[in-house]
Amino acid sequence: MQAMNGSAGFRSHGRLIGCCLALVLVLSGLAFSSVASAKTPPPVETYLALGDSLAFGYTAQKFNENYPNEAPSLFETGYPNVVAKDLKKEHKGIVLINDGCPGELSAGLIGEKESIGGKKDAEHKPCAYHFTNGLPLHNSLATLSQLEDAVSILTAENPYTKTKPAHPVVGISINIGSNDELAAVAKCEKEVGEEYAKEGKSKYGATPEEAVNACLVATALPPGGTFEKILNNVKTSTEVIDSTGYTNPIVILGFYNPQSFILPGSDGLQQILNNNFEKAIEKGEFPANVKYANPFPKFNPQPEQGPKEKKAIEKYTEECNPLVQKVTTGNDPGCEGDIHPTEAGAKLLGKYVFEAL
Repeated sequence: MQAMNGSAGFRSHGRLIGCCLALVLVLSGLAFSSVASAKTPPPVETYLALGDSLAFGYTAQKFNENYPNEAPSLFETGYPNVVAKDLKKEHKGIVLINDGCPGELSAGLIGEKESIGGKKDAEHKPCAYHFTNGLPLHNSLATLSQLEDAVSILTAENPYTKTKPAHPVVGISINIGSNDELAAVAKCEKEVGEEYAKEGKSKYGATPEEAVNACLVATALPPGGTFEKILNNVKTSTEVIDSTGYTNPIVILGFYNPQSFILPGSDGLQQILNNNFEKAIEKGEFPANVKYANPFPKFNPQPEQGPKEKKAIEKYTEECNPLVQKVTTGNDPGCEGDIHPTEAGAKLLGKYVFEAL
């Protein structure tokens, strides 16, 4: 009886073991099937944005509303974010590295390192927004200029694959030079203002407006002037990037004129600067992978100061935002606010850059 019970118990125990083994095999099969069917994550790729406040996504309203808590996450509606979103449709693992710095000069983007074209002077000091004012950036530059950081990204080795760069860079955009222009405007306004205060007239023109505009022409156009300086600094930046072996597109985002109604006649100057860039690129004065995205025709439809241009400035820039009016000249009451693009303007800039990429 005991033997029979033992035999029955053994058979029962054996069946249990068999069931457990079968279950293990089934679960193992499911696990293997799950692993086999799991999708490989997309490779990490990089889009690098270099530039000033446009790249950063800055607007005066956002800055004022949040000061002194200027978290970079508050400024993620700039054109690089638009470009990254569009790139993600084809490059699923795309990562945006946004080096944009509000207030950056074209020389400051290069920095002080002489081996890449820098100089030890005030204009070449990088990113005062961060290094002087202590405000945070999207991407910490540590002690580097934007161009130095770009070189470090493009030459860094992946420790696992031993490839350079660590992650493929599918595109680079650069927007820089507007702060050089604004500095020239401020200098001319100061000079003309001092002339009128002392003598009641200016050597540049019959009225203060004419004088400022003529001063800008005299400052911008001659050899060594503002426009040549911007062009040469951007050219240097693209050549340094090219020297790393990078061959994918470098898109230079051109210039629009948010102050057409504040500075009469300034549209022509902005068109000259855009034309200078386009001609230099066509002539092969820039690396072969450089492309130009010109937003001027859409932001500033001609004729100058016509109704179409007014509507475009209202739509695409913050000049007419009632919350940030600063009234500098009185030439355009209610539309002397912020030069930066609205979200609609940033989307349009992003569209142009993405198409060029």
